Amino acid sequence: MTKDEKKIVRAPISVIMGHVDSGKTSLLDLVRKTVVQNREAGGITQHIGASLFPKETIFEMSKALHKGKLELKTPGILIIDTPGHEAFMTLRTRGASVADIAILVVDLTKGFQAQTFESIETLKRRKVPFVIAANKVDRIGGWQGKKDMPFVESYKLQNKTVQARLDSKLYEFMGELGNLGLKADRYDKIKNFKKNIAIVPTSATTGEGVADLFLVLTGLTQQFMMEKLEYSIGPGKGVILEVKEETGMGTTLDVILFNGVLEKTDTLVLSGKNGPIVSKIKALMLPKPLDEIRDPRDKFQTPKIIYAAAGLKISAANISDAISGGTIFGAKNKKQIEEFKEYISEERKSLHIDTQETGIMVRTDTLGSLEALLSIMKEKGIPIRSADVGDISKRDVTDASIIARNNPEYGVILAFNVKIKDEAEELAHTEGVEVFSDPIIYRMIENFMEWTSELQEIANASSLADIPKPTKIEHIPEYVFKRNKPMVIGVRILGGELKPRDVLLTEDNIRVGTIQQIKLNNDPVKKATKDEEVSIAVRGPTFGRQIKKGQSLYIDMRTKHAYQLLTKYNEELTAPEREILSSLEKLKKKAGLKFWPFAD
Repeated sequence: MTKDEKKIVRAPISVIMGHVDSGKTSLLDLVRKTVVQNREAGGITQHIGASLFPKETIFEMSKALHKGKLELKTPGILIIDTPGHEAFMTLRTRGASVADIAILVVDLTKGFQAQTFESIETLKRRKVPFVIAANKVDRIGGWQGKKDMPFVESYKLQNKTVQARLDSKLYEFMGELGNLGLKADRYDKIKNFKKNIAIVPTSATTGEGVADLFLVLTGLTQQFMMEKLEYSIGPGKGVILEVKEETGMGTTLDVILFNGVLEKTDTLVLSGKNGPIVSKIKALMLPKPLDEIRDPRDKFQTPKIIYAAAGLKISAANISDAISGGTIFGAKNKKQIEEFKEYISEERKSLHIDTQETGIMVRTDTLGSLEALLSIMKEKGIPIRSADVGDISKRDVTDASIIARNNPEYGVILAFNVKIKDEAEELAHTEGVEVFSDPIIYRMIENFMEWTSELQEIANASSLADIPKPTKIEHIPEYVFKRNKPMVIGVRILGGELKPRDVLLTEDNIRVGTIQQIKLNNDPVKKATKDEEVSIAVRGPTFGRQIKKGQSLYIDMRTKHAYQLLTKYNEELTAPEREILSSLEKLKKKAGLKFWPFAD
């Protein structure tokens, strides 16, 4: 920025994060004076939204604290309201966060929960400062609620016992943060806000502490972020929050404009599934201040020019392949169009992984969540074979199944906030491809690593007692309890040992399903042995199609285990087990694996 360029101060962008039901949207509603919460499914925020809280609103609501002496230097605060931490990960550009500050809402009655810890880890990873709203202060035993009163005033009016109860809860919060290497204190006791995280007790029911919260947010951004909030007039740059199909408008984009200026005459350059998309703007739609981007009270304004920071909706042609979390630019000329296309291509290339090496397949909903997941996996040393944005296809499962046959621990798909198509899900169950999915990234990784650890124990088995036995079963014709999803049938164990997660194999070496559960006399069991008759629930097949009445089936074996049994323990196997192993060897060779199990 040169000295001659005009500087504009934008509104700081804030995200609101926290565990489900901690009161995120309720807190915003107090200021927004709308009833968005009442129209959400189950009272929990279901969509990404953005609201501008103008400086006039912040000034008035916090007047009891600053006594009219507050000088506001920013246009207000733009707050992204989102379920959990998803939008925060979406709000990124080349690894850096677009958010300037975060509000972490924690339920005082429940303390730190799973998504609280994940939110903190995510904020630390992106180096974004945050304030804690210790919500539901009105539920502290004996608390006398004072409508819309600043917390510091309301606290003084409580009796000593109630004050002590609240203080005890806040000390617990400080202890949890201390364990994470972070210093914190109640905001009115902090002298150095650079070294301490501010905790502001609030109530979305009575309104207590909300004025304090906004005053702290304003103070922190004005004291420490003014240089970051200044920009010169230039091309608009934003991030795509959501891609929607809307009646009467076609495909629209919900966008956070975080830098520069966007004009209706600009040419859009944005991230697409197959590369940069160039499009002409049909309409720019900006909600009025204190109105929700996803559900406005009045009609949108349709300005010809929009300055950062703003949450807006864009209608344009040929944008159905736009990617959430991708960058969007407003280009003024052909030179800028080419520059922005190159930027977006490089951004996409840095996150898209497609190799022939052994590793895990990753699919996520946005570029931001992909970036976050890849970062964690690399830290933990988890190899990645393929990574991209989008739903799981049949081809993805086919690729994973090829790896699963020789390396089951890598024949896996990590799926964050994406769908798996019906035919892909059926194939995954049939081929024994594990698909891990969880709304919390860290928990998904933990579940995967636990599963991998169990699998590696089996893979590294070297004693006869630990190596899976050659196993064969046959369907008992009169027992078909459920034909599919999952198929539940009665079987007899002809030899070996049947366990959950075993993959069923036909005599043609075709995988037809994964055993989900085994029941003996209607009780779930961890294994079934020779001559036992049990019911099995199998994911993948439909009875009468892949599996026929009275059919015999094998359990697929690792090449390594079959080799050990043949060369080292053959004499110690039972006669039925030796016969089953011999049959497995023949069917593998018939299927083209001529040297099995001496080579794959």
